[in-house]
Amino acid sequence: GSAGCLLMTMTDNGGGGQPVSLKNLKLLADRAHAQRKLVWIDGCRVYENACFLKALDPDYSDMSLNEIVKEIVDIGDVFTVSFKKMYSHSGGGIFINQKINSASRILTQQQIDSMDFTIMSMTTADYGNGFMSYSGLTGDGIVEIMSGMALCLNEAVVARRILEVCYVGSMLHQRFNLPIISGGHALYIAADRILPCVETAHCPAEYLNAIMMKALRIRGCGLGNLVYGGRHVSGLGEVEYSKRLPMDSLRLAVPREVYEQEYLLEALSTLGRAYQKGLFEHLSGGLTPLDYVDNGFYHFGAKYHLNEEDEFNDVVSRMRGLDSGTVTDTATFCSIM
Repeated sequence: GSAGCLLMTMTDNGGGGQPVSLKNLKLLADRAHAQRKLVWIDGCRVYENACFLKALDPDYSDMSLNEIVKEIVDIGDVFTVSFKKMYSHSGGGIFINQKINSASRILTQQQIDSMDFTIMSMTTADYGNGFMSYSGLTGDGIVEIMSGMALCLNEAVVARRILEVCYVGSMLHQRFNLPIISGGHALYIAADRILPCVETAHCPAEYLNAIMMKALRIRGCGLGNLVYGGRHVSGLGEVEYSKRLPMDSLRLAVPREVYEQEYLLEALSTLGRAYQKGLFEHLSGGLTPLDYVDNGFYHFGAKYHLNEEDEFNDVVSRMRGLDSGTVTDTATFCSIM
């Protein structure tokens, strides 16, 4: 086909933080190589993926996380990891071009240079930062990366984080019937179900995120139709989606080794109580993206027009009335990553 490569994210960040089966990955990689396509593994959450495999796949139950990750890496032609996703480092990443001796899989120097420029311009300088930043590593930075790698290979550390996220998501669903999926590193809320009257074109996930930021000081990241849905404007001026998703997802990524699960549950219970009491069911304003570009990165520096300011301020005020005070006295805990 017209695809330039096979890109596999582990865990599947756009699909609820769910693990990728290695049987499926190997099958897809074989098909890609048969068509002389590059296999690119984005391993930002590869250690959570390895932990899932160890727990759920009998073929990997007796292997260490390190052994499983090595097998994953060996499947791909290139492998990338953002150190921001590790357990101790705040930024940076690695790019591995490992299959340089395979004629069917090699990257040319021109391709490498092009990808290097893209990574530097989209990731190092702008990706999620909002300002130009220097990417050089100091000795302290290297030590942070080493300690983060050690924690990522600690099964108890990785498993505890997965179980923490699972527990919080399960309790929110049981107590409030909140439409939520627990992933390896994050909670994914079905914002379109919480805001049924907000049109897809008016960004339910981003609108719910704005409400939570204002009312509860909790910041998430929309990973739904605005990012993955192929949003575009037709010749008649109508907003359309070429790849409309079944769920407009708001992701709440849980910081590593920071909060106890009971605190997370209490902090998010205000959202559950608001949903249970019907505070969201008639909201319809939403947001309108300004200067939208469908490049996969718009949401990191996005600007929006608030369609119904009175509606927004009213629901924020009502949510604050439900809040027990736990969250408003603290800083944001849900990161964008």
